Amino acid sequence: MKFRLSVCLSLLFCFALLLTGCWDREELSDRAFDLAASTDLLENGTYLSAGQFIIPSRVSGQSSNGKPYFIETGTGKSLTEAIQKTRQKLSRIITRGHRRNYYIGEELAKRGIKDLLDGFSRDPGNRIRLDIWVVKGGRGLDALKVQYPLEKIPSVASVKIHKAVGGTTGTSYIDFMMAASEEGSSPTLPVVDIVQEDAPQETIRFYGRAIFNHDFKMIGYLNFVEGAYRQWILQRISYLDFSETIPEAGGDVGVVLHHFGSKLTSSIIETNKIKMDIELTGAGHVSENNTTLNLNESHNVKLIQAEINKRMSEHVQAMVNKVQKQFKADVFGFNQIVNRQHPAVWNEIKGKWDTIFPEIDVHVRVKINLKYVGLVGPPLQYKESEIRS
Repeated sequence: MKFRLSVCLSLLFCFALLLTGCWDREELSDRAFDLAASTDLLENGTYLSAGQFIIPSRVSGQSSNGKPYFIETGTGKSLTEAIQKTRQKLSRIITRGHRRNYYIGEELAKRGIKDLLDGFSRDPGNRIRLDIWVVKGGRGLDALKVQYPLEKIPSVASVKIHKAVGGTTGTSYIDFMMAASEEGSSPTLPVVDIVQEDAPQETIRFYGRAIFNHDFKMIGYLNFVEGAYRQWILQRISYLDFSETIPEAGGDVGVVLHHFGSKLTSSIIETNKIKMDIELTGAGHVSENNTTLNLNESHNVKLIQAEINKRMSEHVQAMVNKVQKQFKADVFGFNQIVNRQHPAVWNEIKGKWDTIFPEIDVHVRVKINLKYVGLVGPPLQYKESEIRS
């Protein structure tokens, strides 16, 4: 009996040695949670790194005094040194697992972000579902400092604004790296700017897209509408509202689109000469009618649809031409379309794509279907005698 008891005690002791202990754990109270960060290039060529860190006691409601976050910065001749200078001011270990946004100043974007991306890819603490933003006309630190009244943590605002206007979130970092590694593709990043206009305080605004070349240097911007057209081509948009003038009806019509389709077809028309047909489809409803047309009449709806389709086709065509001639950067995935539809031809021309892309013959066709015109057909602001049936 004593022998069995000693054997059991020995086994229990051995099992206890194999159990995972907590001797090397890091307590939550020893961590500083980095919810957003930024990097800027200063005039003297050094880097300015900043982080927006949460103050847990103020977020949880234990204290209502002061902001629930603080910002800390560091400068250095390299990104590692700048981050090191930031760490020297913190009493806790930086944890990046909750970070959703990273802001890049315009000057750094123009000079190139290759070193920044190298650091991202080497650090396992960086989330793959991270949104990287270019701050148009300003510094990344400026974006961190903007206080957004609807959110406790201001850095959340950029993501929510982008989503609210129909964009995709949590993908800009991975999308950038995938485009950068694709033969012939040029990467882009979403853009914010800081505006005030007539409001009493500054706020952050979603501006559009920044286009980068193969050296990871920013070469230009697409504004909000141009960026939305690009996202439509790539089937990465869920919402778009706009207003178009209908000359034949003497006024404007506002439209909201919420269903989107895109079809790209390539053809080889001669040696190294490519034609690309883009068909964009959408469905939505009329949100505003400032014309004299009674939209209860189907022929009036068809008239508006035809005019909108014509004008939207011209707008998208102009955006594509701008990218081809001004930036000479394939941000539409035309290279993937040619590769998929004409693999043998692609193998011959992929090394020359940068010179071929600007010369592609692109034709755009937009087909929008207005399924709903609202509760009333004729505009209420006009007299009955002014309404055209």
